[in-house]
Amino acid sequence: MIFVSEIWDEAKEIFGHCNERKLLRWITDSVQLLANKGEVDPLVGYVDMCVDNDCVTLHREIETPLAVNIGGRPALGHDVLFSFHLNGPGDFNCSCNYDWFDGGTFPTYRDLRCPAKPVAQLDSDEDEGKELWVYGFDEQNRPLRSQVNGVWRDGYQVPTIFGVSVPDATAPTISRITAIQKARTVANIRLSSYDASTFTGTLIGIYEPDETTPQYRRIKLSRTGCKWVRIFFRKRSLELYYQSDRILLHSRPALLLAMRALKKYGESDLGSAMQFEAQATRLLTERESVLQIPQGNPIQVIDRGASIGDDWLE
Repeated sequence: MIFVSEIWDEAKEIFGHCNERKLLRWITDSVQLLANKGEVDPLVGYVDMCVDNDCVTLHREIETPLAVNIGGRPALGHDVLFSFHLNGPGDFNCSCNYDWFDGGTFPTYRDLRCPAKPVAQLDSDEDEGKELWVYGFDEQNRPLRSQVNGVWRDGYQVPTIFGVSVPDATAPTISRITAIQKARTVANIRLSSYDASTFTGTLIGIYEPDETTPQYRRIKLSRTGCKWVRIFFRKRSLELYYQSDRILLHSRPALLLAMRALKKYGESDLGSAMQFEAQATRLLTERESVLQIPQGNPIQVIDRGASIGDDWLE
């Protein structure tokens, strides 16, 4: 792991300017360039998660789930188009094996169970008044619309008042949330839903300070009743905002070469850029290879015609 401050002076020398915001964008692009090139991926990890109604909404740090173990059992993975496959389960039938399906991205941890009003809870009084917009449809399935300073616009702005955890009297009743837009904040903002049968609210999202348009990938499990899953995943390379931010790479020289490659790409010097990129990839691969244990991924074969029951899997 590297901190931005550790390569800050070199970044100013390589890119030739001292504008902090621009330098952070260049460093972010260099990290993404290098993370995608290494033969040994430094951004993989494991996480155990609880299951909610046969669905798992993944943390924002998880970009791509690579493998899923359902309740201790290995499982097959399918993308969002598998429901259209002739050998797939369709939209209504369940698979007879342990499978998981890519369900796409969502702006909240869980869906609304019934039409409800939104309310925001602030962890810091410094975030009072920060914008938090909810987009979607009301209880009559009409798009949410609000009037701001006499001008109509899409969405509803949830009041952000520190210490207040009840919905606004004029808040609409929302049936479905399609997007969230949030200002950068000092601390987390929690979004909850209130309905006629709820007294304390149902938490549907916890948004971190640097999240502005939250999107979380969600996976669907083929078996009901499972309480947890273990996921092997690839981390998201997040945008850098401060010199204290972490860079999830383990080779400082490789990152410096990646920054030089990006500078040459900007100058249309493709030959030099590709040479810097190749050397950066080599250094990263060598470094990551000594940090990981030897492993292999054998070919997995399952006979769909065979009868495999839960007793055999136990």
